[in-house]
Amino acid sequence: MYPFFETIRYKNGVLENLAFHQQRVNRTFMQFKETIEAKGAITSLDLSTIQVPVGLLTNQVYKCRLKYNLASDFTIAFEPYTIRTIKNCLLTEIGDNKYDYKYTDRDWLNEALLVAGTDEIIFTSAGYIKDGSYANLAFFDGRDWFTPKNPLLLGTRRAALIKKDIIKELDIRIADLYKYKSIKLINAMMLWEESPTLNFNFDSVSNTLEFQ
Repeated sequence: MYPFFETIRYKNGVLENLAFHQQRVNRTFMQFKETIEAKGAITSLDLSTIQVPVGLLTNQVYKCRLKYNLASDFTIAFEPYTIRTIKNCLLTEIGDNKYDYKYTDRDWLNEALLVAGTDEIIFTSAGYIKDGSYANLAFFDGRDWFTPKNPLLLGTRRAALIKKDIIKELDIRIADLYKYKSIKLINAMMLWEESPTLNFNFDSVSNTLEFQ
């Protein structure tokens, strides 16, 4: 019923980075325009009309989870958010799988993580780094931060950081991982300064990144 969703960071009365979330929602509606027109639906959702429940705690970060469909029906839920602790990642080839839009159906992503048996996975395609299971990636070479040029999903935090020139787009090959010393997992729920900077060692035999 609700094939798409957005997760929006909320704190102290502010739904953050809303313009980038709106852009992604608009892109989704535009991509499926023929389906929308066939159903006579409106062209998008106005995220500025989201109603925040009363009684949320001050200084607590909440995940606002908006589920929606092409008829502009939606549900909203708020829940406290805490940053995950990640100790290792397994590099995992995506094969023919895609996640171009933020679908609520994440079965293949969740299954890949379950099979990996690590805290997180890093998806790869034809020798290139793509994404994590729940976050875009940024790699530090000692001077600059770079994010894979063609991720699985165009994240909203990623878009904001590129616009601010904090991270730069680059094709990152598995073979080039030795050039980087640190990684950040970046998503809508974490500010840049909140996302831990993780120094790593890459074991090419086990295809695993171990974080120090």
